[in-house]
Amino acid sequence: MTMTSIGKSPSLAAIHSVGRVLQGYLPWIMLVVIAGGLAIFLPSFLTVNNLFNILRQSSFIGIVAVGMSFAMIAGAFDLSVGSIMGLAAVILLRTQPAEMSTLAIGAGFASGAALLIGAANGLAVGVMQTNSVVTTIGSAFVVLGLTLIYTQSQNVTAVQIHPLLEYLSGGRIYRFPVPTILFLAVAIVAQLALSVTGYGRQLYATGGNVAAARLSGVNVGRVKMVAYIVSALLAALAGMLIAGRVRSVNSSFGYGFEFDVLTAVMLGGMSLFGGRGSIAGSVAGVLILGVISNGMTLSGISYEMQLVAKGLLLVIAVALDERLRQRSV
Repeated sequence: MTMTSIGKSPSLAAIHSVGRVLQGYLPWIMLVVIAGGLAIFLPSFLTVNNLFNILRQSSFIGIVAVGMSFAMIAGAFDLSVGSIMGLAAVILLRTQPAEMSTLAIGAGFASGAALLIGAANGLAVGVMQTNSVVTTIGSAFVVLGLTLIYTQSQNVTAVQIHPLLEYLSGGRIYRFPVPTILFLAVAIVAQLALSVTGYGRQLYATGGNVAAARLSGVNVGRVKMVAYIVSALLAALAGMLIAGRVRSVNSSFGYGFEFDVLTAVMLGGMSLFGGRGSIAGSVAGVLILGVISNGMTLSGISYEMQLVAKGLLLVIAVALDERLRQRSV
């Protein structure tokens, strides 16, 4: 080893250390840059009403994204969340009008159905070790089919909903949307659960190296099952909140929503290969997607072209994730 290489190594180590730190904050840096650019070119973007609108619209995707983050950190996918949202929404709307007892019953049945679906996904992927992509696509079709049977392929509408549901889905606290407060509360609790609990450490260990996790005594099947249950329950929560806001959904509501959520968590730094990412990053990814979508709408870009843009964003995020994986090997 030469004196030159010895002299350079601390500097290189420092550069790599700074790079790792910046990588963790990259989604938030991207959010600031994108929002700043839109504020310059679209004066209407930076109005208070528009910013609150972005927060409200992002909240529903955000709640689902928190749940999907659990599955992805474990090295798995949950592509059934959109169909679970739809089932939860129609169950809740079917139990209205506005008595408190029917609200509780509807929310209970919707949550119970989501719990069973999440447990089934967790059993298949975590215990039986099936492919998570194929399994959850299959369960999405099963849930969608059951929803179509339940609704007889008809729209479901509630003329009247309980005031509590109306408030939770569309109310404000000092102009701050209540759904956004719920989203942030869910995100904070989830981030703490992953940061300070034994389950959080086991989840990252499972996603990082499932064989090593098993050898160290981690019950991988249980870890993945809990992740899928969390994902399903949060998808149901988002579905019920949207149902309370719009009061009417079609029988295939929610199907396809999972791809918006997947795009958001990938923009937030979640890895397709598991073991990496954070809830804070997913929150940033949700806001990035919300800001970009809002900017395209304000610019008059058609819905069809917005779909093209979202697809390209997902492809770019996947390519960056693969690049990061190769560099870490």
